[in-house]
Amino acid sequence: MSTAGLINRYVWLVTTICNRGPISRAELERRFEAHFGRGEELGERTFHRYTDAVEKLFDIEIKYDRGRQGYIIADRDEIDNMSMRRWLLQTFTVNSALNGNQDLKSRILLENVPSGQLFLTPIVEAMRESVKLHITYRSFYHKEAYSFDVEPWCVKLFEQRWYMLGKTDMFEEPHIYALDRVLALDTTAEKFKLPKKFDAEKLFADCYGIILNDKDFDVCPVALEVDAWQRNFLRSLPLHHSQVEVENTDEHSIFEFRLCPSFDFRQKILSMGCAVNVLAPAALRTRIYEEGLGEGHAPAEIAEYKFRVYKK
Repeated sequence: MSTAGLINRYVWLVTTICNRGPISRAELERRFEAHFGRGEELGERTFHRYTDAVEKLFDIEIKYDRGRQGYIIADRDEIDNMSMRRWLLQTFTVNSALNGNQDLKSRILLENVPSGQLFLTPIVEAMRESVKLHITYRSFYHKEAYSFDVEPWCVKLFEQRWYMLGKTDMFEEPHIYALDRVLALDTTAEKFKLPKKFDAEKLFADCYGIILNDKDFDVCPVALEVDAWQRNFLRSLPLHHSQVEVENTDEHSIFEFRLCPSFDFRQKILSMGCAVNVLAPAALRTRIYEEGLGEGHAPAEIAEYKFRVYKK
C-alpha cells in the first residue's frame, strides 16, 4: 500500500476515535470496513501496527479504557491545546479528505501558501542540525537584495505566510524573516547553540501575529466593542488566546485581550471596518483612527473603560 494510503488510514483511526470514543474494537472494525470497502479488515495485528504508527507520526497514544470499555485518545485535552500536534493532524486530515475525493478537485478551492514550498524543509532540517543558513533576502523595505548568515531559531505560520525567527550578527536581538522574501538559501557547516531558555511559544504569547516589538505600544489590556454580526467570527475563531467575551447584548459584544497592539493587530482591527470600536486603551483608539482615516481625524470622546478581566 502507498504511503498516502497508509496515512489516510492512520488519520481515519485517530479522527474516528476522537469523534466516537470510547469505541470498541468490534465497532472500529465495522466502521473500518464500511469506510474503506467490503473485504477491508482491521485485524488485531493491523490495528496494533496502525496505533504504533500513529504514536510515532503524530505523538498521539491510542489506549484501551477498561472503565469505559473502549479505545480512547490518551491526553485528549493536551492534544487539543498543543498547536504542533493539532496542526499536523489537521493538515493530514485535510490531505486525506482531498486525496480520497479527486473527482471533486474542481469543486475544492484552497488557499495558496507559496512560501512553504521551497525553503521550509531545509530550514527545519537546519533547526534540527543546529547549523546556520546563508540566505539572500529582499525585504519590502529595501530595493536591493542582501545576503547574510542566520541561525534559524523557529518558524511560524501566519496569514498564509511562513516566517523564520533567526539570529544574525547584524542585530543584537533575533529578527523575523518572511520566507516569501527569501531569494536563495543554502545550509552552511557552521554550528550554533540555541539559547537554553529560548521558548518560541512564550516569546510569541503576547503577539497577535509575527511582530515581536512595537515602538509605540507595550503589552497591555485591550477592549473591543464588536457588533452582533462580527462577534460570531471572533467567537468561532478568536483573534488571540487571551480573548475573553465580557459582555454581550442584542446589538454588540465586548471582548478583552492582553497583548501588544502592534501593526498587524491594528491592521486586523481596521479590516473589520465599522463593525468594531476600540474602547481602550485611548492611545490605541486614536492610532486606529489615524491609520484608518489619516492624522487629524480624532475619535469621538467616550467614557473611560473599566476592564473586567484584565488590569491596566
